[in-house]
Amino acid sequence: MFTLVILGLICWFAYRHFVQKKRHADRRNWSVDFRDTAGRPVIRRLPWKDL
Repeated sequence: MFTLVILGLICWFAYRHFVQKKRHADRRNWSVDFRDTAGRPVIRRLPWKDL
């Protein structure tokens, strides 16, 4: 029984580690840095293709 408890704790810590790594990767992939983006030019009139 003691061995199962130890294995369960090891598995739980490993699971939490991988979940934390995935959340960190998602946060890094989905973050937007507004300072680096170049401004999109303003179109004064609509192009005929869009009408």
